[in-house]
Amino acid sequence: MSANKANAPRDAKGSQNKWQPRGGRTRAWLADHRRVASETTLFISQRVVSSFLVWVMIGVALALPGLLWFLQSNLQSLSQQWQGSTGATVYMALGASEQSIADMAATLQREPSVASVQLTTPRQALEELLAQSADSDFLQQAIAEVETNPLPTSFAVVLDSTQPFLALETLSRQLAAHSGVDEVVIEFEWLERLRDLSRLANRGGSALSAMLLVAAILVTFAAIRLAIDARLAELRVLALIGATRAQLRRPFLYFGSAYGLGGGIMAIVLMAVFLNEIETPLESLLISYRNTLSLGGFTPQMVLTVLGAGWSLGVVGALIALSQRLEAKIAT
Repeated sequence: MSANKANAPRDAKGSQNKWQPRGGRTRAWLADHRRVASETTLFISQRVVSSFLVWVMIGVALALPGLLWFLQSNLQSLSQQWQGSTGATVYMALGASEQSIADMAATLQREPSVASVQLTTPRQALEELLAQSADSDFLQQAIAEVETNPLPTSFAVVLDSTQPFLALETLSRQLAAHSGVDEVVIEFEWLERLRDLSRLANRGGSALSAMLLVAAILVTFAAIRLAIDARLAELRVLALIGATRAQLRRPFLYFGSAYGLGGGIMAIVLMAVFLNEIETPLESLLISYRNTLSLGGFTPQMVLTVLGAGWSLGVVGALIALSQRLEAKIAT
C-alpha cells in the first residue's frame, strides 16, 4: 500500500473517506442538497398512492386543530360584537292597557342598567313585518286576511353590557313580573352561552389538537421507517465508503419535510372545503338572531402557520425514525 493511500482521510470506522468535497465545502454541500431534493421528488413520484395517503392522514390531523383555531377566533369576534350590543325585548300582552304600557316605559327609563329604550306599537310592528315579507306573496296574502293585528306592543331595550349577567337576569325577572308583560327575551343569555361554548372549544380543542398532532408525527415516523428499510442495502454501502452521518440522514429529513408540507397543503384544502360548506348555514343562523358575521378568509399568517406546523411535524417524525432505526440498522 502506498504512503499516499495509507495517509488518506478515514472516517470513524476506519474506511477511506471518498466524500471529501471538490471545489470547496459549500459547493459540495449545495450539490448534495440538490441531489437529495431530486431523489426525494423521484421517490415520492414512484410512490404516489402511499404518499397521497400519508398527506391525507397528516392533513386531517392538521385540519381539525386548524379549524378549531379558526372557529375560535371567529367566536371571539362574535362575542365582542354581541357584547357591545347586548339587548332585550319586552313584549306586552295583547290588549295591554295604555297605562300598563306607560308604566313599563317609565320603569325602563328609570332603570340604571338600561342604556336606551325604543317603543314599537302594533301598527309599526305590522308595517315592519309587511316590509320584510315584501318578496313573499304567500305571507302578504296571509297578513291581509287577518282581521285584527296579532302583534303586541314591544320595547326594544339596549342594556349596559358592563353589568354582570346575574344583575341583568334579575332585571329580566322583575320586568316579566310587571303588569301587562307577556314575555321578556334577553339576548345576554346567548352571549353567556357563546362564552361557555368558546371556553369549552378552547379546552377540548387543545386536548384534541395535541392527540392529533402526535398522530401526525406517528404517521410520518412510520413512513420514514419504511423508507429506511427500503434503502437499507444502499445505506450500508454508503456507510462503508465513508458517507458521513449527516449525508445518510439528509434524504430522510427531506422525505419528512415533503410529507409534512404535503400534509399542510392538504389541511388547507380540507379546511377551505369545510368552511365553504358551513358558511351559508352559519350566516343564516346568526341572521335569525339579528346578528351578522362573515367568516374571515385564510390570512397569509394562517397559511404559513399551517404549512410550518406540517413541516415541523414531518421533520420531528423523521428525526424520531432516524434516531431509532438508522444507526441500529446500519450497525447490524
